[in-house]
Amino acid sequence: MKICVFSDSHGDPSRMIEAVMTEKPDYVFFLGDGERDLQDLGREFPGLPVAAVRGNCDLYSDLPVDLVCAVGGVRIFATHGHRYGVKTDHRLEVLKAAAKRSGAQVALFGHTHSPLLEEEDDLIVINPGPAGRYRCGYAVLEIDRGRVRPRLEAF
Repeated sequence: MKICVFSDSHGDPSRMIEAVMTEKPDYVFFLGDGERDLQDLGREFPGLPVAAVRGNCDLYSDLPVDLVCAVGGVRIFATHGHRYGVKTDHRLEVLKAAAKRSGAQVALFGHTHSPLLEEEDDLIVINPGPAGRYRCGYAVLEIDRGRVRPRLEAF
């Protein structure tokens, strides 16, 4: 199973659409700040499963702040990150603690606009970076028999 992870598109879905065309994922996670961009993604790829959380710029959103789900036999914690102080807690201790409490093997977050891939103990922490106009990127998780192979990609 292949998962694409996006965050912070801020009104420009073109990079997400380009990445989905290239990667052909089975599933997408969107980590907030560009909820309306998901409509364009859905029109381009109807039927593609998308799990999404709201970001601090997604005003009046009905999306959850956090999401925990199992995909491909792997438990994933997803959040935008603003409620976990990811811009000031450089070791991400609050975020990691929340992910571990949820039983997650993977923690996904955005908000900082800085890509990050960190594997520590039995938790993989990923920030795909922004999928908008500048310094664009995304993450890919390839899952096989409960094992995760993560990677960061740049546009």
